[in-house]
Amino acid sequence: MKVEGIEDLLVEIERLGREGSKIENKALKEAGDAVKISIQNETPTRSGKLKTSITVSRVKTKGGIKQVEVGPGSDGYYGKFLEFGTVKMKANPFMSRGYETSKSEAERIIEEEIRKGLGL
Repeated sequence: MKVEGIEDLLVEIERLGREGSKIENKALKEAGDAVKISIQNETPTRSGKLKTSITVSRVKTKGGIKQVEVGPGSDGYYGKFLEFGTVKMKANPFMSRGYETSKSEAERIIEEEIRKGLGL
């Protein structure tokens, strides 16, 4: 079997069925962890509560596409005010910065985990 790019990896995973789904889920969680760390590094710190509230969700399927969500939990509800700003406060898009700096790393992790899961 010769697998070149990410598209070929995804086709191979689909062929594996249930085992392929486990490989996909693991890859998404690992990539989510990388994004989480990057967002935490960008998080403004006052008490540290917002930083510690940033989590990676379980794998969800929306519109037929698997994904994980990374962001503040209920303890960090005010993160949205920092991210987008308010009428009295300028935006500080720490989540956007964290995502942008870790995007290529997350893609690399997904590809690496899928290759590892397929034994390539």
